[in-house]
Amino acid sequence: MLRATALLVATSVFNVVAQGATPVCSSAAFAAQTSVPIGPFSVRSLVNGTRICIEVNFASTTAKWAALSLARSANMINVPNGNAVVFDSVKNSVNLHELKAYSVAGVPLQADQSGLAVHKTSSTNGILSFTFERNLVAPSIYDVDVDPAVESNLLWAHADTAWPSLHTDRGAVKFNFVLGSLTTASADAGSFAATAIIGAVTFGCMVLLGLLATHIGRDWHCINHRTVCPPSQHRTSLSWIKLPISDLKIGEAIVVFLYVACIVAVCVTVKSNFPTASSSRLVSLISGHIALVALMFLLLPVARGQHWEVVFGTSHERILKFHRWLGRVWFVACTVHLVLIAVITDVTSTRLYGSQQVVPLYGFIAFLAFASMALLAIDYVRRTFYEVFYYYHRVASIVGLVFALLHSRAVQYAMIFPLVMYGLTFLFRLRTYLNRYATVPKISSSNTVVITLPATSQSTNWARTANPCSFFWINIPAVSLLEWHPFSAIVTPDGQSISFCIKAHSPGSFIDRVYQHVNDHKDAALTVLVDGPHGKPAINMYSYDAVVLVAGGIGITPMLNVINRHRHQNVHTTTFHLHWVVRTTDDILAVEDLMFPLPDGVKATFYVTAPADKTMDATSNLQVHTGDYIPYTQGKPILDEFINTGRYHGTKVGVMACGPPRLVQEAQWRSHNCWFDFHKEVFIF
Repeated sequence: MLRATALLVATSVFNVVAQGATPVCSSAAFAAQTSVPIGPFSVRSLVNGTRICIEVNFASTTAKWAALSLARSANMINVPNGNAVVFDSVKNSVNLHELKAYSVAGVPLQADQSGLAVHKTSSTNGILSFTFERNLVAPSIYDVDVDPAVESNLLWAHADTAWPSLHTDRGAVKFNFVLGSLTTASADAGSFAATAIIGAVTFGCMVLLGLLATHIGRDWHCINHRTVCPPSQHRTSLSWIKLPISDLKIGEAIVVFLYVACIVAVCVTVKSNFPTASSSRLVSLISGHIALVALMFLLLPVARGQHWEVVFGTSHERILKFHRWLGRVWFVACTVHLVLIAVITDVTSTRLYGSQQVVPLYGFIAFLAFASMALLAIDYVRRTFYEVFYYYHRVASIVGLVFALLHSRAVQYAMIFPLVMYGLTFLFRLRTYLNRYATVPKISSSNTVVITLPATSQSTNWARTANPCSFFWINIPAVSLLEWHPFSAIVTPDGQSISFCIKAHSPGSFIDRVYQHVNDHKDAALTVLVDGPHGKPAINMYSYDAVVLVAGGIGITPMLNVINRHRHQNVHTTTFHLHWVVRTTDDILAVEDLMFPLPDGVKATFYVTAPADKTMDATSNLQVHTGDYIPYTQGKPILDEFINTGRYHGTKVGVMACGPPRLVQEAQWRSHNCWFDFHKEVFIF
């Protein structure tokens, strides 16, 4: 403050006493000064008393304008706003322009030009040259003081298009006007890393809370089992909205709240870094950083591995819903960002743009890659053409990530941890290709294939230690070298290995091709690659007095896993009540080798929905391979008869369901009404 006051007084004296004095730019001393290269410019300067003269020369046959700015920082936009001396070679004029925003409209002509004394301009023989003089003390609120004893931020820019336009190139240095020395000036790296830091802190909080709820708060029923809102009994036109919310546990909702808090913190940070930005510019910045946060968290759920079980007590397939939600957040935020940016700049430009030093073209390519993935991820498209969706996802995600990293340094900082985490889990999964087994599958008349792995130390270990309801990703090279599909693992009755029971529902599908291959090569060995085990149920089966297992069709496979694991439990404190509905008795016979005889502690009720002979009773019997006759009921199950509080009065009950969506939906609704803990096994990726 004292320095500024002294400079102001000295300037006033100079103006009064030396009105007739020779301007600094016209002095012999200035003509004797040596030019200093600053970027593509050649700059000569002289400080004399309280005045400074600066001459800029720029060799270019295409440049339409050149500009120099004495600034508060190495950024073009500062608070308060600065200005720049702009030489318009087309009009052969030099003027002060305010620097308010990174756009053509954001560099208006400064109303007060009195602080600038222009001495010479020329644009001949491919040389742009302009000379100007000003006081050391800031002549206006847009100027900065020049202290000859310290370095000043000197910004330069030029363009090959007529003024006003976006620059072709720009740069910044710290320049000492007395010594003629300069050093490179750059924007504060913290402005690039702020979003990454906020995201990292948020994820750290999520991890800490997850560890707390998983390892200390196992009995926190409200956090781990209760949902945000009750489920509906039946599916409706609004189920696509309500169903995900009714599946959201309170603990998961806390994670969502932390994410929202992260978004708010990022928005506040961006706004504080750009307080003078126009509303459209601010929205474009905020939406871009919201998209960046979504991209950070988007990659985490698809990093398969048991680390999710350790941290959050769940497996990656149960948190894929967050991947889908984040994808939608990214798509909306990035679309807004792109539209607003396209208004003020060319999205196909390869020039560095704005204080974040982004390359618009790379961001645009990343958007096209990710947006096309989002279109293929629409539920109908994804489920109907899963292979197209999956492999396009693989290729386009690499393209999108590469160009997103090239787009901005902020993206590079933000994606360090997600990419490292995903890369490590990917390397760990490469061992999958060592899990190769030769087995002879068995087929049944119900288009069902049963694949049993030979008993080895590895498969036996899986049978004994894998979580209930575990599943494996299966690849069958004879059918497809690329396709991997998830299937529930079934512990064999002897507990020495695992089996997979798969049923073909639609012609031409992967399972149908497997069935046809096995049918065409009966008794021939089939090579199978397995990746797993994955998966962990939301409930601890053996912490309940009774567990109700509701299955429909091929949904029996995770239930069989639970039942056969139960065979080898030393202590049977839990009773399992199985209710399995199938279309025909052939569906029961397809898994008879894996199911019967039922172990102690398992009570089973079977339902067959196919129309029966009118002479048959409502209850019939089916003979299985053991010679026993298994009773079954003709028709569909009435869930209210076995999911109710009266039947299990005074006992702790859990319910697990797998099968057709309507069956699972009703089981969830009735379980919620009875305050029974519920888990549904689904493979809708």
